[in-house]
Amino acid sequence: MSTKKILAVLLALFVLATAVSGCGNSGSSSADSQSGSSATSENSASTEDTASTDGEVPTISLMVVCGTTPPDADAVAEKLSEITREKIGCNVEFITMEIGNVAQQLNLLLSGGDDTLDVFMAGISVPYSTIVNNGQALSLDTLMEPYAEEVKTALGEKVYESGRVNGELYGIGRLLDQASTTCYNLRSDIAEEFGYKNGDKVDLAELTELFGKVREKYPDTPLIGPMNGVPSIGDSRIDSLGNKLGVLDNYGQDTTVTNYYESAGYEELVGYFKQWKEMGCYMADILNVTDAPIDYIPSGKAFGCFASHFSAEMNGIWSSQNFGTDIASLQIYEDAVAITPGAYECINPATKNPEAAAALIYLMATDPDVENLLINGIEGQHYQVLEDNTATYVDGKDISTTGWCLGYSWTALNSTISIPFEYPADYYDRLLEANKNAQQSKAFGCQFDLTGVSDAVSACTNVVNQYENALSGGAVEDFDATLAQFQQGLRDAGIDEIVAAKQEQLDAFLAG
Repeated sequence: MSTKKILAVLLALFVLATAVSGCGNSGSSSADSQSGSSATSENSASTEDTASTDGEVPTISLMVVCGTTPPDADAVAEKLSEITREKIGCNVEFITMEIGNVAQQLNLLLSGGDDTLDVFMAGISVPYSTIVNNGQALSLDTLMEPYAEEVKTALGEKVYESGRVNGELYGIGRLLDQASTTCYNLRSDIAEEFGYKNGDKVDLAELTELFGKVREKYPDTPLIGPMNGVPSIGDSRIDSLGNKLGVLDNYGQDTTVTNYYESAGYEELVGYFKQWKEMGCYMADILNVTDAPIDYIPSGKAFGCFASHFSAEMNGIWSSQNFGTDIASLQIYEDAVAITPGAYECINPATKNPEAAAALIYLMATDPDVENLLINGIEGQHYQVLEDNTATYVDGKDISTTGWCLGYSWTALNSTISIPFEYPADYYDRLLEANKNAQQSKAFGCQFDLTGVSDAVSACTNVVNQYENALSGGAVEDFDATLAQFQQGLRDAGIDEIVAAKQEQLDAFLAG
């Protein structure tokens, strides 16, 4: 797989696993406050506060997720250490983890009291719930106390407080797009030919009508290809509560947990899947195609695919840059629901320097220089700043030769204080505005503990894996019969137990 394709895969993992862990009310009563910039405070921890007792400057190891290990990792870590030595009295070293190996590496480094890793992000391949329930995350309330107000201002108080489990803080929530809207990506020249442009809204009926018109004129080119191997269309009308095995409908405004796969909304989708197959919209053998859109859209193997983003317009811009051909991204649903962050910056209980580790998390949330290094690398070596205060590759470099894992923003704690890389200058302002305008789920901040129904979760997950992609990819013959089998399979596997467990915990969360 090419390095450019790896970046596309990484950035497409926009909706990663939402953590599921023990429910605890955040205790927050104020509105969620978010800021696109936050200067480092005079209250930063001093060298005296964070240095080890023998006077040596400690080194804090930080987990960095990437497609392949970048050759300049040590250089970026040293540049970062120049800042951290001055501001919080420590050095930083990176422990790089390739996305496919995160679960295995993280489990190894957090098991048996290994202190090799100090600061890590749970929720990328390994759920936050698993980390907390296994006792692999240090309690942060006391450690973060000197920085709490500034970090709340930078990330938003509700994002900060969402890391609480049974009232105790174990992780600092990642500030990213909280509300992703469902989109359909179509090659721009085809979209324009039929009267559409990037950022337009269509409902499912209108999208199906468009499919019919395109198929009539271009019968040999399928309209639906996979997004990095997955054909599924998302549903931004629900809060999936981590795994869609029990959801909140009505853009998360309902407080009754329901079985999504027996909802009117899902059954409507299956009806459209059936129509799209009958119309010949799907790419042949779509479930076995592992290529990214960059491989088939520019080459004309298919005209489009489904995706998600906080903004259909921005998704079109990103897709155009990464696919190598102009893309119009069409927004399918009217609104989107803001859901609990899925990833959290945590501290290993075995760390020898918990105060320095907490201070590093503080800088990652509030210091633009720190976060920009983590995301974009070293100015002049990995990127250059343009007149509009956006970043791009240095002359003569591209993703395959730059030396740093550009695109790390999706795993950064607070990307909104970095320089937008090949995005419009107001990209992060618009991300924050989208978070603010989205309907916030009633379950925002509730961490669900499903260990009591883990067997049902495992069994239901297997059923979902058997049927969901097959239906959404048009890979079944009898949609009605297959849907009925899917629904019965979930009932037999125990989905009602999961729904009841989530409901009980949500009720307790809402009761305060």
